[in-house]
Amino acid sequence: MDKKNLSEQEWVYNYLHKCNKPLPLVLGSRGTWGINGKKAIILVAFTLPDISVMRVLHNVRKNPIREMKYRDIVYYAVNMVDQKQVEYVIDYWKE
Repeated sequence: MDKKNLSEQEWVYNYLHKCNKPLPLVLGSRGTWGINGKKAIILVAFTLPDISVMRVLHNVRKNPIREMKYRDIVYYAVNMVDQKQVEYVIDYWKE
């Protein structure tokens, strides 16, 4: 049976429907997420204050916040694509 790679939207949708108390997410912290063939981290939160705090915590204040609407959910996301930052976060989450 082939395992389908999920899009960001599908992954977040499934997470929200399986979790009673969803927390903000750091997608790609294992080095498995990519954008245009390069490793990336996607910060995801379900309120604007939470995504704003995540941007500060991960030193990406200048990266734009995307409001994402998918099916019956709304969430906020920030892409991290700077390779040094991405590698730092991947290494940090390995510990």
